[in-house]
Amino acid sequence: MYQLVADHYADPGKRLTPYRVLWATHGTRRDQSLGQEALRRLAANLDPILMPFSAFVASLTSSIFPVPKSDWKPVTAIFGKEHCDEEHIDYGDQFRRAAQSAVTLVSQAHLPLVFNNVGNSMYKQLLQRVGLVVIDEDPVQALIYSLVDTNSKSPITQSYLQERQAAGAASNIEIALLNVMVQAQSGDLDASCQKIPNGRTKQTLFNLSGEAFWNALRRELGTAIPDYTAFAKSLQAAVQAQERVLPKEFIETFQEDFKDSRNTSARFGITWLKGHDGTVHQMQFRGDVLLRLPATTPPIVILDAYANQELAQYERMFPNHTVKYLQEWPFTPLDIEYVPEQGGDSLEIDRENLTKNRQLDLRNYLMAETGALTRGHQAGTLILSSKAVVEYLKDDTKVPQAEWSWRDAYAQPELPSEAIQGMWWFSGRGVNEFDGRHVVAWHSPIRPKTYELHTLTALEPHSHEQRAALRQHAYQSELLQMCHRGRQTNYPEGSPERGRVVLFFDPGLLPKEWAQLRAFVPRARFLRGSNNPMHRHAVQQVATELYDLLGGLPHACLVGLGFYKPTPQDEAAWAIFKTKLRKRLKRLKLKTRHAPHLAAWAEDENALQHRLGQFAPADGSRPSKVLAHLEDADGGRLKGLHKFDVALPKTIGTKTSVYAKSQVEADQVLKRLLR
Repeated sequence: MYQLVADHYADPGKRLTPYRVLWATHGTRRDQSLGQEALRRLAANLDPILMPFSAFVASLTSSIFPVPKSDWKPVTAIFGKEHCDEEHIDYGDQFRRAAQSAVTLVSQAHLPLVFNNVGNSMYKQLLQRVGLVVIDEDPVQALIYSLVDTNSKSPITQSYLQERQAAGAASNIEIALLNVMVQAQSGDLDASCQKIPNGRTKQTLFNLSGEAFWNALRRELGTAIPDYTAFAKSLQAAVQAQERVLPKEFIETFQEDFKDSRNTSARFGITWLKGHDGTVHQMQFRGDVLLRLPATTPPIVILDAYANQELAQYERMFPNHTVKYLQEWPFTPLDIEYVPEQGGDSLEIDRENLTKNRQLDLRNYLMAETGALTRGHQAGTLILSSKAVVEYLKDDTKVPQAEWSWRDAYAQPELPSEAIQGMWWFSGRGVNEFDGRHVVAWHSPIRPKTYELHTLTALEPHSHEQRAALRQHAYQSELLQMCHRGRQTNYPEGSPERGRVVLFFDPGLLPKEWAQLRAFVPRARFLRGSNNPMHRHAVQQVATELYDLLGGLPHACLVGLGFYKPTPQDEAAWAIFKTKLRKRLKRLKLKTRHAPHLAAWAEDENALQHRLGQFAPADGSRPSKVLAHLEDADGGRLKGLHKFDVALPKTIGTKTSVYAKSQVEADQVLKRLLR
């Protein structure tokens, strides 16, 4: 699309026509945002084309919106008021400059603000000569207004309504709402609610909406005519106290739903929290409405690779427009490796536990696996998670950054800090800065259940099933969009430059035309629920190499390599075995291929703790436990082993334990090792 816009202005017949483009992205402030990337790419394409004509282009509107010729730019940006105040930017001056530019970058949040308030002088300037609106990525979040803020607080609480009633200022709608809240507090409406338990806080969110809410509200109003005007004034005052703005669509939609004979809209309702002891608190009125753009907008092009026509996704967002879906390029599915959700191999780590320095063994393991994946991949790795997790992992005052390099620390320098970068979900769609990197997602982009129960009612007020489908699509779209940040499909399969996409969780089913899923095979295995989670896999890996080398497993070797606690007899045997084992490894051709872990140990005795994770020696006094670990090793070569006692030369001791398939084989194992 960048090139298409450049081609338009490069056409001599169109170059100097009064035709402007409004380009909208999720964010515009951060250096890594799609907005900043779009600003750079548009300027790089358009500056060489239009700067030679700056005097003429600037003169087109200079009498109306004067901008010094030396300051004229083909591409400009509009930043939000808060950012302008922080950066000492003249908020209004941005609009004057935009009126003379070829392309103006705005945040998607500006779109309903601008197009629904065209009488505003600043917005009128911005829209001068705009002939096309480009929306880069799904704008749904910018088109939904929620009365409940990002801290889950609504200004219309039970106490607010009580104060209004006591002052004699409450409208009849407010009094009816308050009476419904009183019923809810008594528990009378519990059976009519949707309930969302929270195991962490031991509280349950109760959601009263749809038919149950409207019936309760109408009962309280009785035959009175709802006073929408007074209710709107109260809402506006409460929202302004939060330094927010209430859009006109809010009360219009409320009025529409109140009059709707279907009686099923879930766009408005009441929520409250109930503790395990029955205590009710945070009783509040909620509402989620669509900010509809008028049909009079210029033509709009939306760039969304995962737009869903079957769900009428964009028909819902733009009810005043005719929507067409176009896909004129081949769709190459991502190759995604993932970790199953169930069983001992699950690698899910609780986000709150992580940022509070809990589950440190699993954290360090995941860092080491990520770093091992990064090592040797020149482009590096991009981590995906929540903002709190990404910031935590890269904070060297909270997390030892050396853990990223643990797997190869015995032989390689630490990875440079820029080798592993992070982005958080819902913040980086479309960004190309991480082209070529591996993408490793530590957590999934799952939104809270209230996204379906509340937010998406703005798009689908009546059907719970349709909201569930929209929520599932939103999850899949965000997951795949962000997994594409490494631009894996730009590189041919088998190319060393091609990045991998790894999920440390199970994403569930994904459409096959979007992604091909296969199991991720970690370099080391982590056993959940174990006090020594790296031990089992480490034993299995090295024991398999020893078995291939000797035909069996002297217990003293497993002790000497750090897997089991020593006895004096084991220590005496290892003192001899260690030298013999090193010599045998030295004679072995291609030892790094046949016995990579033992070969690394022969060079550096700390190597196993790095290559296989940080494990502690276990109690090896019970052969049955040792054999149980060996039995389920990959490849099955260690199945059917038993413990046998084998006589030692008198210079070493009396006997030692060997795991083999027969006494004869156990005797041969010791002969091979000692010769």
